[in-house]
Amino acid sequence: MKPNWAVVATVDEPAALVATFAAHHLAQGAAAVHVFLDQPDVEAQAMLARLPGCVVTVCDAAYWASTPRGKRPGLHTTRQAHNARRVYAQTDADWLLHCDADEFLRDGDALRAELAAAPVHAMYLRLLVAERAYPQGIIGDDIFTGVFRHELVDYPRNGARVYGEMRSFFHYGLTGHKAGKAVVRVGAQMQMGIHAPLGKPPHQAIQSTRLLHFDGLTPLHFTLKLLRRAHEPPSRASDRHGAARSTQFWSLCEAVADAPLRTALVSTLKTLDHRQIKQLRRFGCLDETGFDPRPVLAAAGLDPDLSVAAFDTCLRQRYAGFLQMHAPDLA
Repeated sequence: MKPNWAVVATVDEPAALVATFAAHHLAQGAAAVHVFLDQPDVEAQAMLARLPGCVVTVCDAAYWASTPRGKRPGLHTTRQAHNARRVYAQTDADWLLHCDADEFLRDGDALRAELAAAPVHAMYLRLLVAERAYPQGIIGDDIFTGVFRHELVDYPRNGARVYGEMRSFFHYGLTGHKAGKAVVRVGAQMQMGIHAPLGKPPHQAIQSTRLLHFDGLTPLHFTLKLLRRAHEPPSRASDRHGAARSTQFWSLCEAVADAPLRTALVSTLKTLDHRQIKQLRRFGCLDETGFDPRPVLAAAGLDPDLSVAAFDTCLRQRYAGFLQMHAPDLA
């Protein structure tokens, strides 16, 4: 019997993205997708209810009151870990993938084959990331347009070749994490973490497919992400996110009142010019296969608006107060 796998995610994103995330992973073969809504979202709940195999939990005050802690943890990563551990303890699946709503498994068949071939001592398999970037001049009308870059080996040398003076803004050539996410063996008494189970148990990297990471579904989304990181409590911001990410958000804070400079910074981080694309091709670090979830959504009877304009409108509504305080021209 081939092993089956499930997905767990704690999400606080626009409903269109959440529904796409769940529908995609079910279509890729997930036995179940467990979605924990970090706050009530009527629109997301309505769409997710139409997806057989999607298990929705609303993390409201009553939910957190029922946990051993008795209240909502202040840090979102603590909430994510709690929910992942809860599903790990209860799921009937053989393996559990813990990821975020901006991360999409490229190939479910390849994953299942890797799980079937996994040695008995491997407590988890690591999914490496492929991070979305925009070819220069092609942002596109929908939130999934773009190509996918991989981490660069020998980054001190190759990073300078690709990103020049901006190389310190990237973590091995990525704006986000390169750690990937773990598909964890269920029943092995693992303690789920954000990127991998705690304790660094025996594992191996998956070679045949990757996790597509949309680190910012739109330029506004990426801008918001960095600004929100920068305005976390001071004891958390720099320590938790690493040198490259900290460089990104502190630089954005310095540029936030200068709209052209702010736009240029975001563009530099998320756009690849023709020279960079040629170099990444030469290094074997560019996946130019597109990602289009619309057929999967249509098959599920869903038609969320995946346009950049609609997504940004939702973001402006969700973060109106924050934007008014920190970047009023974007509100």
